[in-house]
Amino acid sequence: MNKKADTYNHSELSLLTNEHGSGNDISQVKDKIPKIDFILVYTDDTGNQEIDKGNQDIRDIYETNLKRRGLKLEPGAYYVNVYAQLPVLFQKAEDMNIPMPLKDNKSPDKPSDKNFFENLYEKYKHRDPFVVKNPNVKQQNLNATTTFTNANAAAFEPKNDKYFFDNAERSRMVRRILQLTSFTRDETPEDIEEHEDDTALEDGHGIEQLCHMGVYESYYPIHDGPLISRDNHKVLRDNHKVSHDDDMISRDDNVDNDRQILQKNWASFSMIFKYQPLDAIRDYFGVRVSFYFAWLGVYTAFLVPAAVVGFLCFLYALATMMSSEPLKEICDESNERLFYMCPQCDRHCSFYSLVSNCHYSRFAHLFDNGATVFFSVFMSIWATLFLEYWKRTEATLAFKWNVYDLLKEYEPLRPAFVCKVNNTKKNPVTEKLEPYLPRVTRVKRSLGALGVVCLMVLVVIGTVIGIVVYRASVLAALYAQSSHNVRENAKIMTSFTAAVINLIFIQILTCVYFKVAVLLTNWENPRTVTEYHNSFTLKMYVFEFVNTYSTLFYVAFFQTSLINGTPVKYNRIKGRRIEECHPAGCLIDVCIQLSVIMIGKQIWGLVIEFVYPCLCNWWKSTESPNHSALPKDYSLQEEPEFRIFYEYLDMVIQFGFVTMFVASFPLAPLFALVNNFVEIRADAINFVVNYRRRVAEQVKNIGIWFKILEIVTKISVVVNSFVIAFTTDFIPRWVYYYGYSPDGSMKGYVNNSLTYINISDLDQDTMPDDPYKNLNYTMPYCRFKGYLEPNKPYDVSKQFLYVMLCRLIFVIVFQYFVFLVKDTIAWLVPDIPSALQAKIARKMHVARMCFRKSAVEATQESTRESTLHKHSSRSSGPTHFDGKRFHIGKGKSSEQHNAKKSISNMFTSVFHHQSYV
Repeated sequence: MNKKADTYNHSELSLLTNEHGSGNDISQVKDKIPKIDFILVYTDDTGNQEIDKGNQDIRDIYETNLKRRGLKLEPGAYYVNVYAQLPVLFQKAEDMNIPMPLKDNKSPDKPSDKNFFENLYEKYKHRDPFVVKNPNVKQQNLNATTTFTNANAAAFEPKNDKYFFDNAERSRMVRRILQLTSFTRDETPEDIEEHEDDTALEDGHGIEQLCHMGVYESYYPIHDGPLISRDNHKVLRDNHKVSHDDDMISRDDNVDNDRQILQKNWASFSMIFKYQPLDAIRDYFGVRVSFYFAWLGVYTAFLVPAAVVGFLCFLYALATMMSSEPLKEICDESNERLFYMCPQCDRHCSFYSLVSNCHYSRFAHLFDNGATVFFSVFMSIWATLFLEYWKRTEATLAFKWNVYDLLKEYEPLRPAFVCKVNNTKKNPVTEKLEPYLPRVTRVKRSLGALGVVCLMVLVVIGTVIGIVVYRASVLAALYAQSSHNVRENAKIMTSFTAAVINLIFIQILTCVYFKVAVLLTNWENPRTVTEYHNSFTLKMYVFEFVNTYSTLFYVAFFQTSLINGTPVKYNRIKGRRIEECHPAGCLIDVCIQLSVIMIGKQIWGLVIEFVYPCLCNWWKSTESPNHSALPKDYSLQEEPEFRIFYEYLDMVIQFGFVTMFVASFPLAPLFALVNNFVEIRADAINFVVNYRRRVAEQVKNIGIWFKILEIVTKISVVVNSFVIAFTTDFIPRWVYYYGYSPDGSMKGYVNNSLTYINISDLDQDTMPDDPYKNLNYTMPYCRFKGYLEPNKPYDVSKQFLYVMLCRLIFVIVFQYFVFLVKDTIAWLVPDIPSALQAKIARKMHVARMCFRKSAVEATQESTRESTLHKHSSRSSGPTHFDGKRFHIGKGKSSEQHNAKKSISNMFTSVFHHQSYV
């Protein structure tokens, strides 16, 4: 063995010769306890002896083949511990083109690579109170990287002082072996070599198919050691009891594994205002998880200025409340008879004075004022800046985590697809027969699934209609009450209770549709996991979009007089009058609806996603009498299949609240900010403490979610333009101020915005049963909000036409202006920082220099070994494990030709750096 390789993996390689045959778990060298990479859990008590025996026979074949591939298995009670040995990992890292850092070739950032603000921050970074100042928290290695090759292992730097490969890479490599191994027949060395580079899983191969068949219950990688005890006198291990003689839980001042480091410096509410250790998250959970938390962190950071500006707009509304001329008119008791208003519902509602709604109007002013337009424009530009910044951050992180030029290999087929499809077809890439679903069948199933999705959307629309009927019925019932306070607050009470009921239906329909979406996607039976997730994501997001936002669209745009009609003639549903906006405006209803749904979903999500798993784990830790018989981490919650999907979905839905309807609720970013501070740490605790460890996955970005965010951002511009133009009073006030005000002020605006109608001309169904219920007098006319002529036939006035024209002009100008600003920003800000381009070029240059040097040294070493081989009766042959040939360090071969060929391949990989999923 080459001495260079031995300098960094001597402890690891020493384990390969002991009786345990462990892998490269340096953290346990002193105790001779190898690291468990995966646990396979099964049950042999299905109630059918024939099935139990058949499953056991399959497990025997599969586990024997795993041993032939170099894995060490340790059977337990209904589970099997799987250990990966270092030569196995070396070979698999080469097969999967795992990128690794090169030794002694650090490529630090130069000051010229950074702008003024970045250099300034680096200078004073040590004073930043939000930085986690813990030397145990991993930082990304700055060494130049290239794809790993077995023959030149000496040229690579171990990821840390304990492991050659980090946790995420180990789990990916071992999982790949579990996926490629056959369970239908005993594999020969030739079979193993043939399938070593297989990219499409065949029928009869892989742990996923075995789990789908019920041969194994589950499989998962274990966490890296126990947790930190919060009580210095309380001993816990993972999530089950152990004796004081067993492995003790480390104290807060003595963390000794990556899980404890993450628990102490990330998965804790005490770190709520600290930056996230993204590199450590990446090393422990993989790139997919670290990208989610990186995106969530950037989104939360961007919410800070949005929350500040929104709060300032709210303070502006408070400051201008008492000086607002329209509010002064409404609250002036001398205007009681002037503002004699028409009934707001049929029969049960009576005539009233607008003066009695002074408090309601003041409340409405908080969300419908002069700052509304400014904040809508600000949030549209904010969304663009956020997406542009994230694109640059995403590219930087992808380069830092060696997935910038990630090429996704030909993805394995889903086990369910393999099991359910009978037709076969030659794959043009692998030139092998594989299951195939005919195009006609796929089209039929897609159309059938589309029909069910449309049906579920109709169910949501039906729910909205039910809410509409509820609002009208409850409003009429409350106005019929004898209590003055109830009648005065009937509108707010109706809006609030309707929003709560709508929230309940949203959650129920989400649970129902999740099951429907899973059934539909399973019925469609996509070929690969990616296709499956894309199909599922499309169905779920379309449904959630309609399910969550439909009532908001109704309240914002379908309660106006343009839709509901006027006292001259109301539009009705089966003879029932639809609820209309209050004379103070519709925006308060939108605000109540949005705030209840948004905040309610956040609280419900926190309970379901965090509190419930904590309670389940606590309950399991107290009910099981024999914890020692359980495999490690088995009593932790099994991670849901679509967990990352749901994390993204919740945040993207929240992003819609923050951007699409922000004109009605400027405090939405503030509530989202508070929620996300908690969400980040709650999710972190779930990953580290409550759930089993997930298998690491390689991705180069956040995938389809970025496209969805871009679409939502564009929709938000359109929605906000219509909300401001048609839902708020901004345009009518502007028209009055510049065209109808006698003195250039807002005095008289309320009187100008109300139309007269003779009582005798009212819709007969509208006439109240008791005209004196609210007031002890009557008038020959009543008033309502609108711009109609005061006499029959009550045609629209010129002012109505002016207001409508201005509304349409505003929608066009607003959208063009905001889209112009957005596109300009997107054009000016490059997606990839220029400094990153320089880093990529320099990193490639360093790698080339390194391998030129390594090539010369390896050739000289190979020549010396060849000479020694000819003159010596002993030769150091390759190491064998269970019939499979593996090679360590530069000891792959003593033949100079093979050494040169391997070095040439590595040198080429510098120019074509490709790592696979």
